[in-house]
Amino acid sequence: MGETDGAIGIRRLEPNEWAVFRGVRLRALRDAPTAFGQTIEQALARTAQDWRDVLRVRAQFAATVSTETVGTVGVTTDAASAHLISMWVDPRARGRGVSDLLIDAAVGWAVERGCAAVRLDVTEGNTAAEKLYRRHGFVPTGRRGPVEPGDPRMEFEMRLLL
Repeated sequence: MGETDGAIGIRRLEPNEWAVFRGVRLRALRDAPTAFGQTIEQALARTAQDWRDVLRVRAQFAATVSTETVGTVGVTTDAASAHLISMWVDPRARGRGVSDLLIDAAVGWAVERGCAAVRLDVTEGNTAAEKLYRRHGFVPTGRRGPVEPGDPRMEFEMRLLL
């Protein structure tokens, strides 16, 4: 991926685009297996219907350059806040503002739904992600816990008030 590959596009994936989501998610899990709660084995075990169902219950944004998907982020909501999840950008596309555009899309989606805040969890030691989120106004809440029950990896929560 070179400097002249074109503009970065951001779009929300629809359930019929499950294969796009599956592809980018598998690339993310292969690239950064310790950054996510889900394992590659769990993702590979999902059926096409499972992938469609995920896209029905959350907003999943994809970043593209030309026809290549180079990043993704998901966002869900609960009673008062949104939760940013599954953020990933292809290493070849990093440093081009892709993550900033994905965060802006997720936060914009939360604002449109009247959420009071956006929360996210960062795996401890992922300083690049922490710096990115701080740059967008997210601050640590003090909540900390395992990535998954019984998992030795720890994560901490950050929040952006809207």
